[in-house]
Amino acid sequence: MKKKNQTNQKSSKNKYVLVPLAVLLSLSSFLVGTKYEKQIKDTIENEPVIVNNQVLEFPKEAKVKRVIDGDTIELNNSQIVRLVGVNAPNNNEKYEEQATEYTKNLIEGRKVNLEYDSYKSDRFGRILAYVIINDKNLAIELVKRGLAKVTIYEKRKPFIYQQELLSAQNQAKRNKINLLEDDD
Repeated sequence: MKKKNQTNQKSSKNKYVLVPLAVLLSLSSFLVGTKYEKQIKDTIENEPVIVNNQVLEFPKEAKVKRVIDGDTIELNNSQIVRLVGVNAPNNNEKYEEQATEYTKNLIEGRKVNLEYDSYKSDRFGRILAYVIINDKNLAIELVKRGLAKVTIYEKRKPFIYQQELLSAQNQAKRNKINLLEDDD
């Protein structure tokens, strides 16, 4: 019972989207010929493609289709993967291009292994994973180079690679590399 409640809490945002759509679909046949028919039909047809942000598949190995930014990639099966425990610059932030280029050069078009932590997906429907290539953890490599910062959330279980990530960040801070050049 407890697990079911946790699932319901996690997907409560989805229900606000899914329940009305389900209601509209079931009521649409009753509204044929009424002034609401066109509105209902337009609403159903214009529903966003991503209706459910629940990830159903967690591959252990995959080929990288493209790099979206330094910490986000798309797999060949169109699933989006966000690196666990780090945040790389985006939206024209300083070092965004370098972080994206580094990630592209290391993994784009290549097969990678995916390792999962306690949290396997986020509210946006992205897989949360460590991307491993040639025995290198992409998140740690980005942090070592000052191209991403470690992100730790309070009241959550520590990440599997949390100590390694923090060590890499401390080293980058000491060496004043890129994003971490001004951090104290």
